[in-house]
Parts: sequence; structure tokens; C-alpha cells
Amino acid sequence: MKTLRFMIVNLRKVMTSVGFYACVLLTVLLCFTAQAYYDIAENRNYSVIGVLSEFTREEMLTDSQFSAYQILSCISSGWLSLFIPIIAAFPLMPLICDERESKYVRYSAFRSTKFSFSTGNFFTAMMSGGLAVLCGFALFAVSVYMLFPNISEYSSELKESAEWWISGTYPLFSKLGYSYLIALDCLEMFLYGALSAIPALIMTAFMKNKYLVLCIPFFLKYLVMQLHTGIMRKAVYNVENINQKLLDALSATDPDAMGNIFSYGETMWRNMLFHTALLIAAFVLYITVMNRRVDCGE
Repeated sequence: MKTLRFMIVNLRKVMTSVGFYACVLLTVLLCFTAQAYYDIAENRNYSVIGVLSEFTREEMLTDSQFSAYQILSCISSGWLSLFIPIIAAFPLMPLICDERESKYVRYSAFRSTKFSFSTGNFFTAMMSGGLAVLCGFALFAVSVYMLFPNISEYSSELKESAEWWISGTYPLFSKLGYSYLIALDCLEMFLYGALSAIPALIMTAFMKNKYLVLCIPFFLKYLVMQLHTGIMRKAVYNVENINQKLLDALSATDPDAMGNIFSYGETMWRNMLFHTALLIAAFVLYITVMNRRVDCGE
């Protein structure tokens, strides 16, 4: 109950802060940078904004890749994947750092145990990060369905072809329809934001400079992305002898997998197990460090 009370108090602080709504807006803007369409003839990628500026609605109706849902499913390919550590952390981490700077944290911790206080911060970080990304994604989704053709506007052939491909990835789609897919997308975005907030929270256990707390996870994410991409290139360098085991391992440890985890097929459960193990390890590390502090987190 004490942990839940801390979470409610912290979420109220988050939801009434300008930072939370700034993160929601930034999420929307970054979603529009996603690579939404690839033109084979021109060998050119188009972002969501690029598609809107380069193609008319009549041209969009000639290819189901321009359908609202297909556009919505591409957002993990843009700048969001790079900046999400900052977006997910910004609603709460500055508040935690400011409380430590002002020593207000001492009064909060004394009203309960260190464990309850730290656990409340941990799960509040996940909730605030997940909600910031989810709300931004929801606003983006509304915009996409207003700006791009719905699948029902396409010819029967294009519609059947698109839905056949979707059914191959999501077997329940034929029974539950597009509302099921959108619900999965929303859950993915929440989990993506929730997990992305944890690195910054871990940093608050060791420092109280909010600028470092926000920036260090961003640079670490960039390094991990570059390392992951470099290893993947080596795995497929020889097209006649692709290292399938290495590819499977990379897929199971993809740092951006939560952005579209339900489309991962056979490796979905391995990736979820990997991220669950990382989350448990992060929780144990954070609680251990905070419980051993003698300054109540100051």
C-alpha cells in the first residue's frame, strides 16, 4: 500500500508537469520522421512527412503501403528509437533529481521504508515513460487515420493482398480485425516507453545531475544501436553463408524490439524473456544501491 501511495503521488506530479506533455508532443513529431515507404524504382525512402508532401491521395490509393495502418506500423524505423531514452525519462527523472538537490527526498523516505520508496520510484518511472510514449503514439495514430487512406478505400484486390500479409504475422487478425492490431500497437508503445525509462532511473541511484541522467542513457543507446547494426552486417556479409544463429541471437536481444515485439514471430518470446531478465536485474540493482545509501537518496 505504501508503494502504491508513492506511485500515485509521483504520477500526479508527472501528469501535472509541463515536461510530460512536452514529451508527448515530441513523440508525435518523431513518429512523423519514421520511414513509411520505400520506392524501389528511385531507391529512395520516404518518411511519413515525405509521403504527405510528395504523394497525392489518388497516388496513395494505388499502393496499400500507404494505408493508415501500414503507416502506423512503421514508426519504430524513425528517430523515435534513438531519442526514446530521453522522452521516456524526462517526465520523472528531473523531478527525482530536483528532490534530491533540495533534500526533500529525506521527508518522503522517512514516511515509509527505503524499499517501498525505491520500489515506488521504479514503477512510477515505468508508468510515466510508458504513458508519455503511449499518449504521443495515440495522437499520432489519430493524425494518421485522418491524413492517410483507410484500408476500406482500396480496391478489393489490394485490400485482400494487404490483409493476407497481415494475417501471416498476426493469426488472430482474421477474427478480431484492426481494433486488435491497434490495441497491440498501443501495448507495444507502452512497454517500449516503460522499459526505456529504466536506464535513466538507474543513473539517479548514482548521481543527481539531471542533465547527465538524461544524456548518458541517450549516448549508451546510440552505442548499442551502432554495435547491434555492425554485428548484424557481419552476420549477413556473405550472402551465401549467412550466420543464422548469430541473426537469431541478435533478434532475441534487439534493443528496439519492444517497439514491434508482437511481429517478431518465433523470436518474440525469447526477446521478451531477455528484456524481462534485464528488467529484473535493473530492479535488483536499483533497490540494492538505494537501500544501502545512508543519506536517504540525497
